[in-house]
Amino acid sequence: MDNNEYVAAVDLGTTKVAMAVGRKAEKNKIEIVALKEVASNGVMKGDLKNIEQASQVLREVKAKLEQELGIVVREAYVGVSGQHIQCNRTQGYVTVQNVTDAGVTEVRKSDVERLIDDQRNASLPAGKTIISILPQSYTLDGEDDISEPVGMEGRKLEAKFNVIIGEETAIERIRRCFQRVGLKLAGIVLQPLASAEAVLSDDEKELGVAVVDIGGGTTDICVYYDKVIRHLAVIPIGGNIINKDIRAYGILERYVEKLKTSFGEAVAERTPGDKYINIPSVNGQAPKEIAVRTLAGIIEARMYDIIDYVKIEIERCGFKGRLGAGIVLTGGGANLRNLDLLFKMHTGMDVRIAQPVTYVASESAELVSAPKYSTLTGIILDEVRKGNHTEIGEQPAVQPSADDSAVQTQAATVGYGYGAAAGEPAEPGADAYARQPYDDGTYARQDGDPYGTGVQQDGYGMQGDEGYADDYPAEEELRVRKPKLSERMKRLFSSMFSEEVDDDNY
Repeated sequence: MDNNEYVAAVDLGTTKVAMAVGRKAEKNKIEIVALKEVASNGVMKGDLKNIEQASQVLREVKAKLEQELGIVVREAYVGVSGQHIQCNRTQGYVTVQNVTDAGVTEVRKSDVERLIDDQRNASLPAGKTIISILPQSYTLDGEDDISEPVGMEGRKLEAKFNVIIGEETAIERIRRCFQRVGLKLAGIVLQPLASAEAVLSDDEKELGVAVVDIGGGTTDICVYYDKVIRHLAVIPIGGNIINKDIRAYGILERYVEKLKTSFGEAVAERTPGDKYINIPSVNGQAPKEIAVRTLAGIIEARMYDIIDYVKIEIERCGFKGRLGAGIVLTGGGANLRNLDLLFKMHTGMDVRIAQPVTYVASESAELVSAPKYSTLTGIILDEVRKGNHTEIGEQPAVQPSADDSAVQTQAATVGYGYGAAAGEPAEPGADAYARQPYDDGTYARQDGDPYGTGVQQDGYGMQGDEGYADDYPAEEELRVRKPKLSERMKRLFSSMFSEEVDDDNY
């Protein structure tokens, strides 16, 4: 692989750690060469808390990526989020000193850079560091709302900025985590900016839009207007808060996420009122059950909380009623059914759910076709557009030992039960290990098999009922049933007389 061609990126999320390698493609797009993810550990609400746990996970995902590509990743960019991220508004000015042959002063790129550097030198709260400086608008000799002042004539150049700051200790923990797995930290990218970069069109940025990236521990918001980033915020709740409420019903952790994604619905009134989900219990006890509408009610209530936060942030930055392109939902939490409808009902804005495939070449778009990969895709896209790359090397060739050669010679003569029947001679030139059962991915945990059952998990879990399909293994089956006649009569009489009705009477 050409070392000057590829960009490696890491998404250290609350629920997953993902790593990908990409490169520049045609038509201002990128190609995702490979992507791997594993369940996260050591990250809470988007903030890396336990370096040892997080480094073990990062080492695992790095090894999987390197094994697939036959490379060594020595450097990578990382996305950063968390409650410590703050957006501060500042302003400053410089005097333009570049005099042209005509005797007038003209703004040069160096003047703009000097203005930005002045913001870096501003005093910060103790323990804080600047992550990014985002110019909002420029003013030249009293003429305001200038987006690109370079080349204009004038003396006094002013500007307004959004300065994004974070905790030094949080950034240092990420750096130490990278060092433990032999990775150099190439740079830090704000996750809200990366997600927005991956899913927004130029027209949306011009009209005004709010990108809402719903993760496991946090929800990131990025507001664009007139092609400028106007506001960033990190909301301290995400999809995991729904999981916590579901667990309160006595449901085992390993069923919660699948229950939410396969049976969940963001608008409770759109669910059937007479269906219940049977959930396996422990030690041979009777299965637990939860009504489909109850599950939807849990999800809807928590999504209300997120929607309220989003509305507050849009109003706080002064763009309420001005975002012509509405809201774009992305991130792993955006997969809930009818979530876009719930947002539209309670914000009055246009809403769409976005996958980060707009700027990805068609041959690799399937790799990142889920909303949860928006941040990772955006990091690679942003760095490729800047002309950056990361250090990647070839894996050293492993020379077979004498013992290995002897084993290979014997395997070519007598089959071991993998590529040929046990004890049978292998065909000349055949790969004796071509069908090793533990190397073909049969038992690997796949994205569609979150519990490692070996069964591909897709669709919904209500067999034969309006798009729901039972996809759990038979021994641990989540089933949806309608109530028995006795139960329905009981509920009917309970609602009529407000008293308990004995099932034995019916």
